[in-house]
Amino acid sequence: MQENKIIEKAAISEQEAQQVLDQIKDIIVETIHCEEKELILSARWKNDLGADSLDMTFIMTAIDSKLDMYVNDQDGWEDDSSLRDTCCGIARTLKQMGRL
Repeated sequence: MQENKIIEKAAISEQEAQQVLDQIKDIIVETIHCEEKELILSARWKNDLGADSLDMTFIMTAIDSKLDMYVNDQDGWEDDSSLRDTCCGIARTLKQMGRL
């Protein structure tokens, strides 16, 4: 089972992760009041962007609404997760829905 999760996570390309980030940048900037140039895939939620769990909850809710999907809060939303982790989780969901 663990191997399948690793394979699933590797299935998202850098380009797909960046495509998701481009779609959600405005939400992140508005919620945590950071500069858009700080939003690179390697940035970590807490350490690099200063986001706390409440910020991340607001961001998830806004993404749910904007992308008309359910964001899995277990897939790339830990404090030490990178934007790449989060965007890959969103991309996986969008792929399952046939929208990426």
